[in-house]
Amino acid sequence: MPNSLLCVPENAVLTGWDFSTGAVKCLAFDLNGSVLAESRFPTELSVGEDGSIELNLLQLEGQARQTLRAMTAKLREMGRFDDWVAGGISATHHTAGRIDAFGGQIRRAICWNDQTLAEFHALGMERLGGTEKVQELLGGPWAIRYSLSHLVKDEIRLERSKWLATHRIQTHGGLAAGYLTGNFDVLSVSAAASTGMMDLRTRQWRREMLDALQDEELRRMAWSQLPEIIDADTPIGNVAGLFAYEEAQLPPNLRGFGLARAQGPLIFPTSDDQQAGLVGGGAVNDGEIAIILGNSAVVNSSCAAIPSSDVNLDVMALNWGPYLLMRCYGNGAYFMDRVLGADPDFAALEKAAEACGPGANGARILPFLISEPSLGIHSPHLEWIGEEPAEQGVRFRACLEALAYLIALGVEEHRKAGCAVRSISVSGGVAKSDLMCRILASVLNFPLRRLESQEGPALGAAVTALSAVENHLRKEKGIGTEEKFTVHDAVRQMVRFREDVQPVGEWVEIYRQRLEQFRDTVRAIGTK
Repeated sequence: MPNSLLCVPENAVLTGWDFSTGAVKCLAFDLNGSVLAESRFPTELSVGEDGSIELNLLQLEGQARQTLRAMTAKLREMGRFDDWVAGGISATHHTAGRIDAFGGQIRRAICWNDQTLAEFHALGMERLGGTEKVQELLGGPWAIRYSLSHLVKDEIRLERSKWLATHRIQTHGGLAAGYLTGNFDVLSVSAAASTGMMDLRTRQWRREMLDALQDEELRRMAWSQLPEIIDADTPIGNVAGLFAYEEAQLPPNLRGFGLARAQGPLIFPTSDDQQAGLVGGGAVNDGEIAIILGNSAVVNSSCAAIPSSDVNLDVMALNWGPYLLMRCYGNGAYFMDRVLGADPDFAALEKAAEACGPGANGARILPFLISEPSLGIHSPHLEWIGEEPAEQGVRFRACLEALAYLIALGVEEHRKAGCAVRSISVSGGVAKSDLMCRILASVLNFPLRRLESQEGPALGAAVTALSAVENHLRKEKGIGTEEKFTVHDAVRQMVRFREDVQPVGEWVEIYRQRLEQFRDTVRAIGTK
């Protein structure tokens, strides 16, 4: 039986922040999952010629505070500000930076898709004794993009003075939460799981993983700079205190942007964007898969147990207990931007792509604008196989089909890991395309649950905040504590689905053959 809300009022407003490497947004939701207000701003990354991709933390601080100020103003205008009870945060997995004791930047955050980390990961892995030793220590893998690789790079590239000046090594989400609350000293299980330093079984830091560093003094410093891992229902803080303090320092004529109330909404432990996408996709039970089609393309599943070590998936722990299996491709909508050009007319492209039929008139494209290590592809391969088509509709359909084949390979890997697939949901910007959803359902030969909301990570962050604040209030008031209000209960409350997308019967066999061609081509590239 679903558990009902006992403490959160029916008029409650919950916010979900989505800090991605493309943009940041804060959305306010009611308890039905409907969007009441939103605030959006772009993200600008520092991209080096060597393939480094980094985020300036001063920009992140500005994004956190500006979205908060804007949301505060909008909810006040609507007369809903006093209904705002809690907020959750989704932020990119693996992205992490260094700050001083005041939250100031020591080193920019190295992003999840940074292309310089492979050599440092290999060096650290050798020092640790290989993948089997890592599996023994963590209960799961340490992949290239995990933030432990940043520390190996820092040992070689970062001045010792900056190691000494570092107060916290903190993830994207932990930093965002700190800029909203002033508390940089804690971290969620979800975020810690994507560092390569947390034991997935105990949900505690594993100090031995710092043996990836050669210098004992740097290992000691890194250990002292890690934040405390906290329970999902423990608030990080509230947003009122920080803004009240800042306003008090300003002259009277410059005040007024803060919250102006004693207790602001509580901010709860963050989700990496994969956990948030899983929740926003309604896939929180064993065997449920959530596909997110954004700048990256992701296949996530909930799993009751850690799979065997020979599975080619990322394995992370979820804030509420079970595990998340992930195949994340850096080449999602990211590669399509290069193929289709700036600001294409997607309505016209969709119509033209429908007309050319399955198989895109024979056009085939490799979608690898950047490397894809999970497929053994270690250099870019964005190229047409055969003649490059001139018609934009054909180009668009070929891109959608290539993306669907990537996703299919990811779903296959989940099945190999023992995932008995019960349902597959799809969300994200590319999922707004009706054609893409029909292509993907046909490639997978499996119906897709399509979300009413395309704001998967932001919605997921708000859903986890609902679960957390309900449990926090139950404990505070001493009622209903014998049974928790689970994330599954919160999903039932806030996540809504449209009609399922069914496979197109006459497309299934065509796409089965095309998928095999794609698989063979990828294998051939990976062996070069």
